[in-house]
Amino acid sequence: MYLLYLLIKNGIVTSLPNDSKDVEVQIGSLKININIDKLMKTNIKNKKNSNIPQNTTINKSKTISPEINVIGLNVEEATHIIDKYLDDANLSKLETIRIVHGKGTGKLRQGIHIFLKKHPHVKSFRIGTYGEGEMGVTVVTLK
Repeated sequence: MYLLYLLIKNGIVTSLPNDSKDVEVQIGSLKININIDKLMKTNIKNKKNSNIPQNTTINKSKTISPEINVIGLNVEEATHIIDKYLDDANLSKLETIRIVHGKGTGKLRQGIHIFLKKHPHVKSFRIGTYGEGEMGVTVVTLK
């Protein structure tokens, strides 16, 4: 015996219809494909402020950590992740963040520092001090 629950939830259509008229709908963090004929348009606005899109600064500032760990990644992977993280930190108006890269051979730290020198959100950066992680951590001040 199978039970089927049909829930009416508000979501955001994130794709155009395909050949079978299915669209991707995002409800919170869940993404599902559903036939466009089964959808209804709503006029619900963001309750806090209808001028602010829901997934911007307000939500980022609640969830972003002031520290990111990239130990074990190569320079290319780490800089890609750090770039996205710096954008999120900037949106959240963080002043200082920590990048944990580990000590190792120093190649990852060196590659990250080269990347940070050119990044538009970075005001300055330095190696961590005693108690901050020393050579295994870079402390970044954002603009």
